Amino acid sequence: TGVYVLTDVLVWSNDRVIRWIQAIGLREYANNILESGVHGSLIALDENFDYSSLALLLQIPTQNTQASLLARQILEREYNNLLALGTERRLEESDDKNFRRGPSWRRQFPPREVHGISMMPGSSETLPAGFRLTTTSGQSRKMATDVASSRLQRLDSSTVRTYSC
Repeated sequence: TGVYVLTDVLVWSNDRVIRWIQAIGLREYANNILESGVHGSLIALDENFDYSSLALLLQIPTQNTQASLLARQILEREYNNLLALGTERRLEESDDKNFRRGPSWRRQFPPREVHGISMMPGSSETLPAGFRLTTTSGQSRKMATDVASSRLQRLDSSTVRTYSC
């Protein structure tokens, strides 16, 4: 199999992820994610996508047989190794072994106020000349909140998100 370089996971294609799965000894499951949308940016950026999400997509059985337990242990170890060496996600100091993106992904800009409305730095410079900021009425603000909350209710947290470059 050889030594696999675990760098630039963010730009890995679906084929490259499959080759990594084959390289870690899970060849029999690798083709189950062919054309599934699982690629490097999903692994590198989606904090909700973990080794168990990948195990589900790889169709590793959930029964507690020796083979499936071993496959899941290998996947967990190698997936966490991949995150640590090939992405900006970092292991949190908790028992649940969650990875989070490193600080470079969370660059914070202090908001500033323009006419009483909080804006990100530089955003007022990009507005057209003569553009005026107006505050919305309480009714339209409530409608926007209702629409946003109804959209959130329709999201199913068990779905796997994919991203396109």
